[in-house]
Amino acid sequence: MVAISAHKIHGPKGIGALWLRDGVILEPLIHGGGQEGGLRSGTLSPALCAGLGIAARLMRDRAEADRRHVESLWDRARALFADWTLNGGDAARYHGNLNIRRDGIDGARLLSDCRNIAFSLGSACASGSGRPSHVLHALGLSQAQARGSVRIGFGRYTTPEELEDAARAINEAAAAQRAP
Repeated sequence: MVAISAHKIHGPKGIGALWLRDGVILEPLIHGGGQEGGLRSGTLSPALCAGLGIAARLMRDRAEADRRHVESLWDRARALFADWTLNGGDAARYHGNLNIRRDGIDGARLLSDCRNIAFSLGSACASGSGRPSHVLHALGLSQAQARGSVRIGFGRYTTPEELEDAARAINEAAAAQRAP
């Protein structure tokens, strides 16, 4: 079984796709009208379905250009955040998601100090919980290390200048936290 959300590939929010291996039988989560082979009620939005299809086509058509762009941003980000520690391995990961930490930093304060920059302390599914990512704990990070971690995403529409501006602001805010 493989699931994908359209917004993860630059498509519209609110739609996704699910591929099932032959022989896998799902139980419906919501019972009702019996659409979609009895797996869900209601009618899917044609506009969202078309948006997912177009995003998937663009992902296929732009795969190599997007990969090169993300790799160049990754290399630049690693240089811009050279005095931060990378959480997790370098090779076996998607390079459009940089998760880094710095000792003595309060990630929540950093997020507050840099309100005009889109970065996070973890995944959207854990936002608002106030707890550091369970994934960071599984990697062996202490509570303090996890709380000093930030997650910076970039991709097809991120420019090098935007990344540099964000890094400058984040690094300045981090330095202000560490100042005596």
